[in-house]
Amino acid sequence: MTKKQISKAIGILSMNLLLMLGTAVTSAIAAIAKSFPKEPISKVQLLGSIPQLGQIISTAFFAYLTFKMTRKDLGLMAILFVAIGGLIPAIYSNSLNLILACMVLVGFGTGTITNVVPVLLQENFEGEARATTMGWATGVTNVGMMIFTALGGVLGSSNWRNLFWIYGLGLVVFALALVLIPQDQKLSNDNKNNKGSKKLGFWTLLKNLNGYVYVLYLINFMLSLAMMTFLSNQSIVLAGQNKGTAYVAMVTALGNVGGIITAAFLTYIRKFTKNDTIAWGFIAFALSFICIVFSSNVVLHIIGNAFSGMGIVLVNATAPYEMSILTDQKQFPLAVSINTLLGSVAGMIVPMLLAAVKIAPGHDSFMAGIVVSIVTAGVLFVTRFGSRVEKQQNKEKGEN
Repeated sequence: MTKKQISKAIGILSMNLLLMLGTAVTSAIAAIAKSFPKEPISKVQLLGSIPQLGQIISTAFFAYLTFKMTRKDLGLMAILFVAIGGLIPAIYSNSLNLILACMVLVGFGTGTITNVVPVLLQENFEGEARATTMGWATGVTNVGMMIFTALGGVLGSSNWRNLFWIYGLGLVVFALALVLIPQDQKLSNDNKNNKGSKKLGFWTLLKNLNGYVYVLYLINFMLSLAMMTFLSNQSIVLAGQNKGTAYVAMVTALGNVGGIITAAFLTYIRKFTKNDTIAWGFIAFALSFICIVFSSNVVLHIIGNAFSGMGIVLVNATAPYEMSILTDQKQFPLAVSINTLLGSVAGMIVPMLLAAVKIAPGHDSFMAGIVVSIVTAGVLFVTRFGSRVEKQQNKEKGEN
């Protein structure tokens, strides 16, 4: 990539550093609960989950906002929501209700960032450069989680209120995005250049989505099913091997490097996986379950978590990329927001779904995860889904 492209990538991807700031807050829930002894612990625990409410709200309104604001301005607004919502508790923290409200604002900001980053990448990059930067996006998120969790722990070691100052780094990200991301035009202004100046409504855009986009929604659901099964059952499986919480945290943190390395070398990995990158992502998920459930070795447990991170990057980077080449500039924000919403809902219902089909937590859920991952990969290999998407792209280019 050129220097100009790299600077744009830095401006856009820096926003993903803010996505996992909430992990620092959840690490201090016990200390926060002591400061609010009259509040039930369940209410304090909402600090970890209530940002999802803001994320759902932002996702519901995202496609609409892309027609009212430029994508750059939408990203800048999202960064400010995260920074301001996070900094208020650092200044005034005497009300748990206020802190919870601020976390909803943070969730609105992070939810908007989740949606606007792939849209900005579609706007500013083409071909392999777009696929590469979408892979980097996941890696940057993992880096942000590692940095801010550690930094929040240092700042909040003496007083939990101090950890909220890490949200001040959102102002640095705001400056990077303001300077490095080129300004674009509102999508509503583009309508004037279309035949008949016809406005495109929600249902019109939805009806005209390429059929393969709906297949990608199903793939996203299978990703959420595999990912949440792994995350919610790993500690149970390892507890059966007499491994404690600290051990689980250690192998998870070290294994997180797998996702970062995969994102960094995604361009070269795609030369091997070619059009079957998503399928290989589910193979990586299958290996992550296998390394954990069939071994009590710490090295294999770390490798298992590394495979999990690899799978997330391979699928999460490629699916939005394929969605971006199956949609136009107006359809993509809608497609991304629906994908994000479905992924959030799928992640919430996975435990209930496993319980409904009477799959026990722990070992049985991991065995189900292996089956789901291998079957999904097999279907993708047999149907050559990636090649079909590429042919669809070439067909549309030929028509244009």
